[in-house]
Amino acid sequence: MAFLAAGMVLLSGATWAVALVADPDPFDPGSAALLAVSVVIVAATASLGMVLAHGRWARNLGLGVLAGEAVLAAVMGLSWWIGPALVATVVGVFLVAGPWLDSFLRRLPPADPPARTAVGLALGLLFVPAAVAVAAPGGIGAFQWAAGLTAVVTAWAYSRALSVGLWSARVVVPVLLVAAAFASPPWGTVGLVAVAGAVLGLAWMPSTSRAANPLVPSAAGVAVPPELVPSDLLAQAGYDERGRPIKRPRP
Repeated sequence: MAFLAAGMVLLSGATWAVALVADPDPFDPGSAALLAVSVVIVAATASLGMVLAHGRWARNLGLGVLAGEAVLAAVMGLSWWIGPALVATVVGVFLVAGPWLDSFLRRLPPADPPARTAVGLALGLLFVPAAVAVAAPGGIGAFQWAAGLTAVVTAWAYSRALSVGLWSARVVVPVLLVAAAFASPPWGTVGLVAVAGAVLGLAWMPSTSRAANPLVPSAAGVAVPPELVPSDLLAQAGYDERGRPIKRPRP
């Protein structure tokens, strides 16, 4: 049932993406396409998080994207394309919110979980394309596309603990969001400036920085005394019980 729930979240996201591209009204085709990108990526993240990480955060994220799809149904109205997407959303809510996921998902947090601010930044960046599209439903330009797609790439880089992802979230994404804000309608300008401020605030928190810059650096290897290594393993590696290379007779 858990795999079915995760699959339905992904299916609903893909169905809504097709609906947005095929029948974007009341959105401009460009705005609808950027919104579809965000819906698919967030749905895929939630689905993989439930299957691979067994995380409760993934369940909450899945419910969030399903709720957003329900709002889309109210805004866009019923059509031949919206019908199947709405059915997938309703079934997805039933499967994800049901009690059958309780035993499948992780009950206790991991031993060394990332900071909530770090998780919030990584997941929040995935919603930036949707925010940009909603802020300019009548059409988007280069700055809006750049802000939305850069946020997605930044989320990937930051989730991989790459410093370039952290600095992109600190500098590049907020700057592009502000540029996109002034290219949007007045109410959209206010919303995107607020989003830029939220990304900026999360990205400059110390706990968010530590997630991309571990306190303990990684090492290529650690020397192990030969007394602690099984003799058969040493022999296979070509060493004797004292850790010295075994001299092979010449043919």
